Amino acid sequence: MAIPEQSLITDEHRAVIGRKSDPVTVTIREEDARRMRDVLGDTDPRYADGTGIAPPYVIAILGGAPRRGMPQILPGGLLTQQEWRFSRPFRIGEQLQAISQVYDIRDRLGGRYGYSVLVTQGTDYYDVDGNHVAAAMITITQFDPKMAGGGEE
Repeated sequence: MAIPEQSLITDEHRAVIGRKSDPVTVTIREEDARRMRDVLGDTDPRYADGTGIAPPYVIAILGGAPRRGMPQILPGGLLTQQEWRFSRPFRIGEQLQAISQVYDIRDRLGGRYGYSVLVTQGTDYYDVDGNHVAAAMITITQFDPKMAGGGEE
């Protein structure tokens, strides 16, 4: 694929910006918290089995919710940025409602992947009382592997 002469971002793609997804229920599971602690070698006693509190980084495995509704403009994708924000700790066993939305879609010219598209999406997590618990924001750089190496960074 040659580098496009104009943006591949269509009005249809732009129409998803700001549109909130339907809520998806995710559960903070003890097994997930334990697995994440083990992988990272985290021995912080605040998050040990039996405390009822999950480590904040368990947000990284909450059912894949952050990519729901993200437009696929180019075939390849790479997570290039991630931010987390917490209003309170996660509790083991609690169910949260995850609501996602696309915040931005923009072109990028040049660089390692040639023409690429950056899609920024966020997911907010709410408890059963509707209180905000956490948020995850990601940016995925979409690219065509056939164009990789086509420019300078």
